[in-house]
Amino acid sequence: MPGRVSMLPETARRKVHETEQRLDHWDAYVRSVYVTVLVIMAYLLGYEFDLIGPIHGGVAVVGALWAAATVLSVYKDDRVATRESFFSTMGSTFLGVAVALVYLFWFPPHMWGLALMIILAMLISQAVGLADRGRQVVSALLIIVIFSHLNAANPWINAAMRTAEVLIGAGVGLLGGYFGEKLPGLDKRKP
Repeated sequence: MPGRVSMLPETARRKVHETEQRLDHWDAYVRSVYVTVLVIMAYLLGYEFDLIGPIHGGVAVVGALWAAATVLSVYKDDRVATRESFFSTMGSTFLGVAVALVYLFWFPPHMWGLALMIILAMLISQAVGLADRGRQVVSALLIIVIFSHLNAANPWINAAMRTAEVLIGAGVGLLGGYFGEKLPGLDKRKP
């Protein structure tokens, strides 16, 4: 194989060498497995939580997926960034819940009302300085509105379920960020 690589142009040989160097560092693989374990943990916790309060019409996988997706939003490579992401995610969720409840209780279910609430949520997010400029707020808002229209449960219950699922995923992500720094292969030092 070395003979074949030497026949490549210099830029291609450099790319092959850089790729080999990256593959030699097991940190990326350990980190991928670690994040996968965190996502599965949040999924299972979210699933069990939704079995306690089956609000999704018997489909507990919905809340489980929401919790799992939240881990990916919160977990970062170091504890400081993870902690900041945790508080940002929870703040965005609470704001999204508040805007969703305002819409569900005081606005007729119409696309223009929802569009107005999305604009309002984005403006409030930017005014309070949320890092993602409102994407998580709108995400929480839409999920709550969608599930409130799909089932007959009280919007308060849907909002509480979404908040709890986000809290489950954010908690797993936060703990993962703290413990991840202590695991071999997850440190910032490269060999």
